[in-house]
Amino acid sequence: MKFLKIFTIVFLILLATVSGAALRVIEIIKPPSYVDPEPIPPISGDVLPVNDKLKIDPLTGTTTVLLVGLDELDGAYRADAVALAFFNMKGEIVGILSIPRDSRVQIQGRGWDKINHAYAFGGVNLLKQTLVNLTNVTICYFVVFNYDSFPRMVNLIGGVDLYVDKAMRYNDYSQKLFINIPQGQQHLDGKRSLDYVRFRHDPLGDIGRIQRQQKFISAALDKVKNPLILTQIPSLVREIVSAINTDLTPIEAIRLATFASMLKQGRIKFAMSPGKASYIGDISYWIIDTIQLSELVPKLIEGEEDVERYAADEAPLLDLNNETTMDLVAQIGKIGILNGAGVRGLARDASKIFQGIGIDVPFMGDARHFGYDWSSIVYPTEQDKRAAEALAQLCGITNRALIRRDTSANMVSIILGQDRETIFKRLQEKR
Repeated sequence: MKFLKIFTIVFLILLATVSGAALRVIEIIKPPSYVDPEPIPPISGDVLPVNDKLKIDPLTGTTTVLLVGLDELDGAYRADAVALAFFNMKGEIVGILSIPRDSRVQIQGRGWDKINHAYAFGGVNLLKQTLVNLTNVTICYFVVFNYDSFPRMVNLIGGVDLYVDKAMRYNDYSQKLFINIPQGQQHLDGKRSLDYVRFRHDPLGDIGRIQRQQKFISAALDKVKNPLILTQIPSLVREIVSAINTDLTPIEAIRLATFASMLKQGRIKFAMSPGKASYIGDISYWIIDTIQLSELVPKLIEGEEDVERYAADEAPLLDLNNETTMDLVAQIGKIGILNGAGVRGLARDASKIFQGIGIDVPFMGDARHFGYDWSSIVYPTEQDKRAAEALAQLCGITNRALIRRDTSANMVSIILGQDRETIFKRLQEKR
């Protein structure tokens, strides 16, 4: 799941709501309806008003907001990030549940498909219906974002000041992404703020990124509360309005603003829909564990425990001096490396790591596309299956759906995806 996009959505909605006084002018400055221009009716009659000002789900006692992040592709918008925000007024907590865009779900009238296709087929209304069926939670409101406005919004509040615990350096030439933030107290403008919340290349991976995102949200909200920001409210509101489409009224938004502004640090919790990566008919999906999801949602709403444990677990570190590991290397012998992430020089850099532990790499190249979220193993014949499984074990790839036969492969090969840093860390840590 692209946590940056989910984080950006959360940041925008909290930034929008915490500026309660500013949102009163939304009645004057109407947002452009670039999606779903017609009013969206409630999914069911179960949404009840609270003092005629805020809707609440009577089953959970929370106000649940559907968050959708849009990417623009060839002039059209697509749902590239989906999340549910649970505003628990009594418990004084906000829980954010991200749903990977590749999640395989039942879409009414369409059957099994990826959840982001629900938006393509029927806009917000069909997406809401799909999520209600999945989570059994009533969705009270929706907020649709074009999150390209993130850096501009940070600049409008004058940037954010915080302490960077460790130096953050990363280069990705395919995405033109170059991160270089020193350790220590830093003033982050819009671009560097985007780099800060996007960075994930440390031992904690996505968990570390979530922790930084929470820290950034807290610092940003403190900045917005500063009276000196009042002079920027008109520009901030125009930026917010241009970035969102919502069925929240100004009064409802102000109610959420009051709640958000009073939250204590650490009271915003993030979790991802539990599940696993899988291929069905050569199409990659995120298969949601519905049993775990049914357990996670009430815990996320109530804040009963550390829900971050539901995020994907990292494979344990590898001991390259272990006899079992040495046996795996011998079984593998040689491999091909395919760049499935679009990072310049990735296959070459990876080959040095594999060759450093005794695996020959006679072939390097690009995968068929650069959209691989998870690294996978392919092998040409049944005779190669054992070596492929040994390679998966070496790399910590435990999902068997990511180990598959492909007769077009020249040899046992690894296709490196967006999770490549976890594999590299595993191979290098105990060298």
